[in-house]
Amino acid sequence: MAAKSIRVKSDSTGAAPPSVSKAKLPSVSKAKPRKSQAKPKEQLALTPIRVHYNVGLGNRMTARGDTDPFRWDSGLEAHYAEADVWELQLERVPAGQTFQFKPLINDLTYSTGENYVGTGGQTLDIYPVF
Repeated sequence: MAAKSIRVKSDSTGAAPPSVSKAKLPSVSKAKPRKSQAKPKEQLALTPIRVHYNVGLGNRMTARGDTDPFRWDSGLEAHYAEADVWELQLERVPAGQTFQFKPLINDLTYSTGENYVGTGGQTLDIYPVF
């Protein structure tokens, strides 16, 4: 069997001339990635709660609730922000998640009425009655 001879020009790069079509590569399927069973990480947002109430000299304001960092069995301490305004900064509530809470004086006396409902990522100004 005779071998075919190939002539290569000295200035040739060895690349196929433009008139020659490239061989088709096998197609690769673009399969969609399977959805993970794990929940995607929820985006946490700062949720300031401002409680407007004069608790009286020597008293403090706390709040209890149903979503971390709140608990119903012990209050989360509010910080005195300005005259008659106590503030809590929640950092662990996912943006858009609703939660319930209730302010207390000295972590003993609940405000009257229904629980307050908040949404993660929103600033809440409340005016409780005790």
